[in-house]
Amino acid sequence: MAVQPEDIRLLANSRFRRLMEARAVAQTGQNAMLYTLLILVVNETASSIHSTLLVTAWMLPAIVIGVPAGGVADVLPKRGLIVTTYGMRAALAAAMILYVDNVWALYVLTLAFSCVGQLGGPAEAAALPNLVRRDQLAGANSWMVLSLMVGQGAGAVALAPLLLKFVAAEAALAIAALLLAAAAFIATSVTGLRAGAGPDAPPSGGLIESLAAGWTVLRTSRRAFLALVYLTVVGTLAKALAVLAPHYTRDVLKIDAENTVFVVAPAAIGALLALVVTPPLARWVGAARMAAFGFVLYVLGIVGLGLIVFVRDVIVENLELGLPFVQREVGVGSVDIVTMAMILAVPVGFAATMVGVAGKAVLNEEAPEGKQGRVFATQGALSDALSLVPLFAIGGVAELVGVRSVLLVAAVAAFLVGVYLSVSRRFGPPRPVRAAPTGSATSS
Repeated sequence: MAVQPEDIRLLANSRFRRLMEARAVAQTGQNAMLYTLLILVVNETASSIHSTLLVTAWMLPAIVIGVPAGGVADVLPKRGLIVTTYGMRAALAAAMILYVDNVWALYVLTLAFSCVGQLGGPAEAAALPNLVRRDQLAGANSWMVLSLMVGQGAGAVALAPLLLKFVAAEAALAIAALLLAAAAFIATSVTGLRAGAGPDAPPSGGLIESLAAGWTVLRTSRRAFLALVYLTVVGTLAKALAVLAPHYTRDVLKIDAENTVFVVAPAAIGALLALVVTPPLARWVGAARMAAFGFVLYVLGIVGLGLIVFVRDVIVENLELGLPFVQREVGVGSVDIVTMAMILAVPVGFAATMVGVAGKAVLNEEAPEGKQGRVFATQGALSDALSLVPLFAIGGVAELVGVRSVLLVAAVAAFLVGVYLSVSRRFGPPRPVRAAPTGSATSS
């Protein structure tokens, strides 16, 4: 399937393009900041539990205030929210420079940073129907994921590792703050992001009312519910992988945690491929089916990482897979297992991106315009809330039984949960009631 012309023509939409540019710049700063924080915590504590605490500080606001914040994103002007939240996050990133040696202060600032982001995130997601046509939503989501990937690559793969290696953590955080401020400036030029109105306008209540409004859409649409399942399960596994990645690099691959970037970088290849093929495939076979395929592939990729030693024994003995560049940069004599991890990162990146693009396109299609912010906030809140306990369990158990075993158990459990929720009618939308055939009334 080739990229369709309408996907390319989206870039001629200046309002959409400016939103995508602001997101890419902001994500570069945010990912540089998060990578710096993760390495600071790992080096300071050498504990996967503390890594989990950092991720928890990032997730907790989505659970507690994410849904009401989505209601705010529906009712207030979205451009103002996006600009203001970028500016506030720039200030918080700058404040982290003062506390690079205090992990507990960094947890608090990360918590505040994430709280502010709960307003901006749903506003960005809910802005797309204001800027593009309904038939362009899959392509628009693909471009927005591309901007996220550009931010991840530029921030976490290039900028932060280089600054940490050759300058200092303070420099990485300062650049992150400047990039977030630049994103706020770019977002001021995005017009046409009106507030929600009409019969689907947000209710005046708080958490329960907003959660109910978002859950109504997810609960009554089978397609939206399945998208929620795949996004939540893959999101949970992705968070677990983020927590365990530095420890996996150090304990399984036997290289320094700072070299995690070399191991995960090939995921960008798979992600870029998914960005190209997902929109046309979603139009051909349906976005919901593409999300389901991505879910299965992602689980298989995590299983491969857990079984990497066995995969290496089977494949590397028969194929020459050494990468001289990795040998030189990572500083090890044999990189067979490192190479295998890098190869497996490609389908993992492909699958995660496919689920993200296709799943969010389904939610955009199923949610009424006035409820878009609450639907995305509800999805994010449920995803983070349901993954919180597994993340703590994963972080603690990894200290006892090892990273590879935890990845295998997490992948199998995630697959079983995903399949059960996909086929069960207990939690999903009820079966549609078939109308009685005409003329079937009793004649007696």
